[in-house]
Amino acid sequence: MRTRLAVAALGILVIAGGMMLAATARAGQDRPGQIGQARVFVENTGKNQAVPVALQDATINVQVVGTPTVAFAPTAVVQARAVRQTWEYRTVRIPAGQDAAAALSAAGADGWEAMGIQSADTAGMIVVLKRPR
Repeated sequence: MRTRLAVAALGILVIAGGMMLAATARAGQDRPGQIGQARVFVENTGKNQAVPVALQDATINVQVVGTPTVAFAPTAVVQARAVRQTWEYRTVRIPAGQDAAAALSAAGADGWEAMGIQSADTAGMIVVLKRPR
């Protein structure tokens, strides 16, 4: 009985190991844990759906599907450089009892984003806002 259980357990381990190796082969890996090729798909359904991306020391191939607004030759190399985002900051005082969402909506419409509370007390709170320059 023990021999049958040992043989069955060994068989299960061999099958599981084979399945793991097959899965890594499908992922383009030689061995488990090896990092495969990174693939990123971005699907924009409208002109206002830009995706901010930061790349440093990277070479990428880009395939544009649909009607691109800019055309490049398939073999063209586009040079880019990393630029640090600069921000401008502003504070808004919201008196106690006033709806914070209503107070911040006008600033949000101008591109300001709430990033924290500088101080809050019984008189109200001061919210720190930022937006790209």
